[in-house]
Amino acid sequence: MRIKPEVVTKMEQKKKSWDQFFRDDSSNMLEDALPYLPASLKKTAAIYIKLTELSHIAHEFDNEETLSACGLDQNDGSMEMLLNAMKMRAPKDTAAQIDQMLQMMQMMKLYQAYQDFIKSNPNLTSSSPKNTNDDMFSKLMPLLMSQGQQNQSAPNSDFMNQLNQILNK
Repeated sequence: MRIKPEVVTKMEQKKKSWDQFFRDDSSNMLEDALPYLPASLKKTAAIYIKLTELSHIAHEFDNEETLSACGLDQNDGSMEMLLNAMKMRAPKDTAAQIDQMLQMMQMMKLYQAYQDFIKSNPNLTSSSPKNTNDDMFSKLMPLLMSQGQQNQSAPNSDFMNQLNQILNK
């Protein structure tokens, strides 16, 4: 019989690498023993494990080597990375809202790239009117946003409508 290999996501890999810095062998062994302990000791043992882990975290956050090994000394996180991480654990409705926010951020980046392109290539716009409201992308942006709202009846549709009105001004 062939054993199916276990698939480990990047989030699980990060979690495992995080745990290895703040857990010791005795905590790991005690956690493995939890299901076999008497009911009266389970709560106490679980609290002890977490307190030991918290103590290690408090001590190791002062250690530069640990911080760099965990990647905690780097500040390369972005709002998109944060939202994607939150979306993975969010309830279905909230994940849909976060997804909508991510799509809006992508549209704004695309719009900004378009504006930068137009500014860096003035010869392309010389034949077109100077009014920014007349360019195709400015007219399509609200349409794209309104289509995203129609596809999902998300609880944050009022927010999206307000944002759409602001962008149209």
